[in-house]
This record gives sequence, structure tokens and C-alpha cells, in this order.
Amino acid sequence: MLHGVCTPSGRPVEQPACDNTSVSLVIDIHTHAFADDIAPRAVPALLESAGGDLAAHYDGTVSGLVEAMDRCGVDVSVIQPVATKPSQVASINDWAAAQASARIVPFGAMHPDVEDPVREIHRMRSLGIRGFKLHPEHQTFTPHEPRLHAIYEAASEAGMVVLFHAGADVIHPTVHGTPASFAALIDAFPQLTVVLAHLGGFREWEAVAEHLAGRDVWLDTAYTLGHLPDDEFVALVRAHGVERVLFGSDGPWTDAAAEIGHLRSLPLSEPELDGILGENAKRLLGL
Repeated sequence: MLHGVCTPSGRPVEQPACDNTSVSLVIDIHTHAFADDIAPRAVPALLESAGGDLAAHYDGTVSGLVEAMDRCGVDVSVIQPVATKPSQVASINDWAAAQASARIVPFGAMHPDVEDPVREIHRMRSLGIRGFKLHPEHQTFTPHEPRLHAIYEAASEAGMVVLFHAGADVIHPTVHGTPASFAALIDAFPQLTVVLAHLGGFREWEAVAEHLAGRDVWLDTAYTLGHLPDDEFVALVRAHGVERVLFGSDGPWTDAAAEIGHLRSLPLSEPELDGILGENAKRLLGL
């Protein structure tokens, strides 16, 4: 069975539907959505910034995300907003909290230069937000630098999950979020619940194996399949521990149907796939 999605130009493209009948719950830990009035500007701007290295598989709205979930059979998606300025944090968090539903788990936004991060983190928690995202490249910081310590302490105290963009980024030439920096962060804040996107570091996977594999940290699969050779992907997942690996599509920048199909084509057992596609995230998020 084929279902249509749209290219950035708006032309429909036929995509295979996912067969997830053997998986009890499919949770996508890493998706992106914007307010309805912002998405029509934000998605084209990000595509232009990437210089042709990205494509959009839904329109960047929450309703577009839910339509993509329905096509693929994804039960729950976690939206991961990013604040590029400190002044955006509170309003993004208000918007994110309002998106919560049976299908959508909103994470919040944080920025290293927010004036009172402790207060905002506890406010996020009071709004029902379970975690927040930080982006070392968009926000120009090194993960283990001292100016973020108050953020990490408050997140640990509030029981919040912190998801980081990790490794390179198709928009930025810098790599602040290195596996070595994340290892230093984990050493300094062992109680902090950390998720590292892109299997611990996009295009930094040899260093991930050296510094992070087997550590008490979660890794998501966002934007790795097809970039990391399949045999190396499976080897790194198993070296780290399948029970700490989470499915992430990085939507709209990949198609979740294709990502799940790719995962199912790998030499992973059904229990391993069940864990990656949903059971691990269910445990992490308390769903």
C-alpha cells in the first residue's frame, strides 16, 4: 500500500506505508513542529539554510505531523523545539505545553543565556513538560562548559530529560557538541537524564564509540540511517546497549515510514526492534 507525502515543492510523492503490526507501541522521540503561523516561514528558511541537504516530508505544523504519524502508524511523537534566542524560550514553552495530547508529547526549549533558567525549568515542569532540547550549534555552546551548570542542576532536580543535538549539523560548519564534551558532561552530572540525538553525534560516530558507548546515556536514531553504514549502525547500537536506543525520525527532515522500514531491514531481533521503536521511550517518558 502506498501513501502520498509532499516534497518541499508541494508535489506528492508515493511512500510505502509502515507495517508495525509486531510492535506494541511506536514512539518517535525526535520530531519538529512549529506554530501554524510560523511553519510556512520556518520550514523554507531551514531548507534554504541547509543548501539542498534537507527535504521536508510534512509542512512543519503539528497537524501535519499527526497526518504523517497516521500514514506510518506512529502512535506518539515527541516534539523538540529549539530557541535560537533567550527571549523565545518562555513563549515557545507556552506553545509547546498547549500541544500536549494522547499523540503528542511536547518537550520545551531552553537557551544557555536565559536570565533565570532555574525558574523557567520549574515552570516547564508545572506545565507538564517532561524535558527540553538544547542545540550546541544553533546556540553556540560547548555542552560541558560551566555556564550551563545551573541548567543541568535544575533539570536533575526537576527530573527533566535533556535532549541535545549531538555532532555535526547540515546548517552549521562548527561541531561544539562532540562526544568527548558530552562524556565530560555525563561525568560531571551523573544524575542528569541525557538523550543524545543522531546516535550520539552526527558524523562523529567513531568518537561516539570511543567516548560514549556503554555509558549511562540515551541515544536516538534521528538522521543516522543512510548516513552511517548499516553494519556500523548495528554494531554501535549493540555496543552501546539496545535498551538505551530510541527511534527518532527528525521529521520533517526524514520520512518516518522510510526510517522505520530501514530499521526493520537491519539484522535486529524483534525484541531489539520493539525496544528501539517504542518500549525504551515508553520507559524513559513514563508512558
